[in-house]
Amino acid sequence: MRIGIDLRMAGLEYGIGRYSFELVRKIVELDRENEYFLFVRDLELFAKTNFEFRQNINLIKADFKHYSFAEQFGFSRLLKKYNLDLVHFLNFNVPLMYDKPFVVTIHDVIHHRLPGTKKSHLLHRLAYRAVMHHAVFSSRRIITVSEFSKKEIIDIFKVPASKITVVYEAATTVPITDSDVSQVKQRFDISKAYLVFVGVMERKKNLLNLAKAFDILKDKFNQNVQLVLAGKQDPHYPEISEQLKLIKYRKDLIMTGVVSEKEKYALYKGAEAFVSASLFEGFGLPGVEAMSLGIPLVVSNTEVFNEIYDNGAIYFDPLDPEDIALKINFLLSDEKYRSLIANNAYTRAQYFSWDLAAKKTLEVYIN
Repeated sequence: MRIGIDLRMAGLEYGIGRYSFELVRKIVELDRENEYFLFVRDLELFAKTNFEFRQNINLIKADFKHYSFAEQFGFSRLLKKYNLDLVHFLNFNVPLMYDKPFVVTIHDVIHHRLPGTKKSHLLHRLAYRAVMHHAVFSSRRIITVSEFSKKEIIDIFKVPASKITVVYEAATTVPITDSDVSQVKQRFDISKAYLVFVGVMERKKNLLNLAKAFDILKDKFNQNVQLVLAGKQDPHYPEISEQLKLIKYRKDLIMTGVVSEKEKYALYKGAEAFVSASLFEGFGLPGVEAMSLGIPLVVSNTEVFNEIYDNGAIYFDPLDPEDIALKINFLLSDEKYRSLIANNAYTRAQYFSWDLAAKKTLEVYIN
């Protein structure tokens, strides 16, 4: 088979970029029979990654922005040029003009449930819905990243469950030493025990409630800790960082911005716990990454987090800062219980692997 893969979003940061990079790296490592055409934004940058480039792999420049006319016409024309038997779009951004066989990964339906400012304009909403509709109904198969997301897709689009395959994401193995932890703490002025959140600073992450809970944690429970928020700021939500700077204990609030992969894992490794008050996720990869290092989680009591994190986490009401603070304090105050949750977290993380994800994805291609 001649298989094309849309890798325009592949990167080493968070979310879909990490999913795209790790999944496809493992797919081409396992499959030496089919011929692959990898469509990327930057050829030189991608050539420097740890992909194993062989004769059956073709790297093709496809610098087309999402939702652009160039994507709709130029990218569609480029894909058709290679006479592909199948294309895998790693996000729902399938060109409307593309009418050949394809598989699509739909990570979540967040823009249906919580549109936010990104889809506040009528034109943006219409474009999103048109592209999503095409991705769902014109695809040969749909891949999604959790049973929760599968239920959401079925509920909204009324597609048969048999069309959707759940393929879990996984953590990447990144060896971290005590020296790595010391260096990252020094770089970001972390001088106390700390809690860590990793992700894009956008509205659905509910960071303001987490910050309010942090104030309560220090005021009411006298916990001498810092809160580290690692990740880029979403330009659609500039007010979030400004609001965070207004909390009482802002001197103990550290916003690192984008960090490297090694720095991210060092931040996990040195933390007392990983925390997330997110309101909506398709999977929750940063939590699995933290669990892979034996770090306990304190997170929102949502269906998807319960599915993915299981007994490796303590759960709170994300809309109640008092409850968030209470649950974090409970974990920090009981060393034996924290050790139990940490052990559970590490065990749960072993359930997820990119090797398994790649094998299940290859089955979708073939069947």
